[in-house]
Amino acid sequence: MVGVALASALLVLMERRGITELRHLLLPGFCAGLTTFSAVTAQSLEPREGGALFLAENLVASIIIVILILPLARKVIPVRS
Repeated sequence: MVGVALASALLVLMERRGITELRHLLLPGFCAGLTTFSAVTAQSLEPREGGALFLAENLVASIIIVILILPLARKVIPVRS
């Protein structure tokens, strides 16, 4: 969940500052490493570990985090002039 929140905030920061070169490094590289979606997928395939409910909870929580962080980051991070 931390990776999703960080990716949302970094997306706004890079959009506001015009830093498009780092987008391909930070978002799919660093933030994807934090989210480890492959681990979530592997756990969702194990019925004893949570299965489809675990995957659904992670997806819903990630969407809620993005919905909360994007507007907050847009208020806090000023547009570069």
